[in-house]
Amino acid sequence: MNFLGWVDHDSEHEQSVLRALGAAKGHDARDELGLGTIRDSFADLFFPGLSTIQERVRYFLFVQWCCEVAARQGDPQRIIDELRRTEVLLIQRLSVLGAGEGVIGIQSQEDLERMPSEIYWNGLAVLGMRRAGGSRLRWARQIASSRDRVKQAAPIEDGGGSAVDIGFDMVRPPPPAGFPSIEGLNFGLDTDEAAFLRNRLRNACVDPVGRGHEYNLFGPFSAYRRRTSASDAWDHPRVSRLRPAARDLLMLGAAFSRLMHGAVILYNIRVAELMLPEGGRLDVRDAHVASFTTWRDRLSPADVDLVIRRIGELPTLGAITRHSVDPHAILFVRRWAERCLGPDTLLSDPRAAALVGDREVFLKGAWGTSRITSRKARARWRGESGSTLDYRWHVARRCLNDLAAAP
Repeated sequence: MNFLGWVDHDSEHEQSVLRALGAAKGHDARDELGLGTIRDSFADLFFPGLSTIQERVRYFLFVQWCCEVAARQGDPQRIIDELRRTEVLLIQRLSVLGAGEGVIGIQSQEDLERMPSEIYWNGLAVLGMRRAGGSRLRWARQIASSRDRVKQAAPIEDGGGSAVDIGFDMVRPPPPAGFPSIEGLNFGLDTDEAAFLRNRLRNACVDPVGRGHEYNLFGPFSAYRRRTSASDAWDHPRVSRLRPAARDLLMLGAAFSRLMHGAVILYNIRVAELMLPEGGRLDVRDAHVASFTTWRDRLSPADVDLVIRRIGELPTLGAITRHSVDPHAILFVRRWAERCLGPDTLLSDPRAAALVGDREVFLKGAWGTSRITSRKARARWRGESGSTLDYRWHVARRCLNDLAAAP
């Protein structure tokens, strides 16, 4: 078994290492064409603080309340142990809601590896709720150090002492009495909780100095106090009321999503065709061809033009969100967009097929996971790869609907 570790110097060093590890996952099977950093740049600007598995907005409060309970312990390890115990109890109380309700750990429960605090940890910082930097262990160490300093400090004049800093903004709605050991706990927000979270989401920004905040969609979208079933962010009822900068970037994101979906379908066609002599199913190939034909017929020349004109902006947007957008990815997108200027011949164009295949080989060939070059990798294929880029909209929509349901 191989391990990778580093010395835990400070929070900035930790974040740099984690970003480097993320950049090293270009061979990830879920990102066939290496569009992940561009996708995540859009997502972090539109919906800062969210990840793909943060489905319920009240978890931001749940996790902070759990941390407050754990912070009553003494040494760092006891704080971490108490945090896990409290979160397991939270999972057990929420599990009665049933599957499909966004309960983290509903199956694994006490055996869960990634607890809610780990999943929401970064988002809490982006929303300004967590002030302590670094990992949960560093946070626990900071609490222990703060407690030691308080013990050593001389009492103030009124006979009291300094408060222990637990690393969170304590100006938040209070937890229900007895949290989390209470019956009937659910994701419903009361008026104060909804107002608090709506304000936090509205002001969230992944950049510490606020660059890119003008693209945050939570503010205008959360002002819509009704549930929405919009299939994409650009179909939300409040899009027409967005500021010009946010609306323009959202339209670019929409065009990029629609345009690059065709490249993903063509990749599926290539893999399906390579598998035909190996026992692959003809109907799988034909289904992807039909999907490509539908996509081609719906492709808008305006989308192609918009992506070609503005593709050069994406590295700058990536820098704001601390994503390094690879120049090779920009070049691939540009070449694909140029091929789409003549969409009628795309399906029979060997240069388009080669462009998509070469991109996947470039990303995965050295790892032995390219389905274009490796029969073993093709044997593990389930018939379809990739999906339409939605920039975490399905998660943001559920959070927005939670806010809209509050009294």
